[in-house]
Amino acid sequence: MINVDNKVKNIYYMLCYSFIGERLNEKEEAELGEEAFSNIYNLFSLLLCLILKKQVKKGLYKEYIYITDEIRTIKGKINISETINNNSLRKKKITCDLDEYSENCLLNKVIKTTLLYLLRSNKIGTKTKDSLKKLLNYYSNIDTIEINLIKWDRIQYNRNNMMYKYVIDLCRLILNELVVSDKNGKNKFKEFLDDSAISSIYEKFVRAYFRKHFPEFNASSKRIYITNENIPYIPTMKTDINLEYEGRKLIIDTKFYNQILKENSYGCKTLSNSHLNQIYVYVDSYDPFKEGNVSGMLLYAQTVHEPLVSVDFKMNNHDIHIRTLDMNGTWDSIRTTLNIIGDSFKENGYIK
Repeated sequence: MINVDNKVKNIYYMLCYSFIGERLNEKEEAELGEEAFSNIYNLFSLLLCLILKKQVKKGLYKEYIYITDEIRTIKGKINISETINNNSLRKKKITCDLDEYSENCLLNKVIKTTLLYLLRSNKIGTKTKDSLKKLLNYYSNIDTIEINLIKWDRIQYNRNNMMYKYVIDLCRLILNELVVSDKNGKNKFKEFLDDSAISSIYEKFVRAYFRKHFPEFNASSKRIYITNENIPYIPTMKTDINLEYEGRKLIIDTKFYNQILKENSYGCKTLSNSHLNQIYVYVDSYDPFKEGNVSGMLLYAQTVHEPLVSVDFKMNNHDIHIRTLDMNGTWDSIRTTLNIIGDSFKENGYIK
C-alpha cells in the first residue's frame, strides 16, 4: 500500500468495520490509490460505492407506493375530482389512486440524493466520481428528496429491506455531518466530521472488531437499569461494549476526546472523575457482590500530545483497566492492541 496519512486511512477502516463489519479484502485494497485516502469525502464515497455495488447486483429494493396517476384502464380507486380537474376523460384517460410496486421509494431516494451531493463536492477525485456516476445510472428512475424532509427516525426496516440499514445509516451520517446549510439556505460541505460523529464511529468500530475477530465474546451493547422500580426522571444507561467468555465479563467504554488527561488543582495530570465513575457504575451493576468476574475498561483514542496510558487498578474490589488506542499509528498497530486485549481476556480475564 502507498504511504498515506495514517489517520485518514484508519478512519476508512473504522468506517468499513462500523458499516459492513469487515475491512477491505486484498483485491479491493490493491485497487485503492492515493486519491482514495486524500480526504474524508473520498473515504465516504468509496465506502458507499463498496456497499452499493453489492446491492445493485441484486436489483433495487421495491415496495408498494400510494400514487395518483392518469391512466387508460381503471386500476385501484377512481379519483373523480382529479379526473374532472385534469380533463382526463377528454384524453380518453381516467385518474386513479393506486398502490404501485415501485423502486422509487424513500430508501432509494435517500441513496440517490446522497450520491448527487457527494458528486457536487470539488474535493472528490476523478476516479471516485466515475465510480459514483456509474452507480447513479442504476438510480435513473429514482427521484431525489430534500434533506430536511427526510424523517430518519421514521424509516422502517423489515426482512426484505434490512440489507439497506447499513447504507442508510451511512447516508444519514454523510447528509447530517458533511452537508450543512448556510444562512441563505444553500448547501455546502463541512471540512471534516466533528468529534461526536467520530466518537460514534470509534465505538461502533471497536465493537465490530471484537464481533468479527472474537465471535466467542458475543460483543454487544447492553442497557443497565439503575433501579428495578419505575421512578420518574431516572435514566437507563447503556454500555458501549460487553464482552463475555466462560462466565467472565469485560465492559469497555470507548472515549474519543481531544484531551485524555486533565490538570487538577495540585498541578497533577489525572483522568476524568466522571469517566471513572461511569465505568465503575457499569461494572458494579453487573457484579454488585464483588465476586470478581466482571472488569471494566476505559479505551481512549490516543491524542497527539499525550502519552500512551496503560493503568490497572482495583476500584472497590473491581478490576479497572485504562488503555489508549493510537488511531494515528499504523493499522497493524491498532489491530495488535485490540488483539492483545481480546487474547488476554480470553486467556485469564486479566488485561495485559
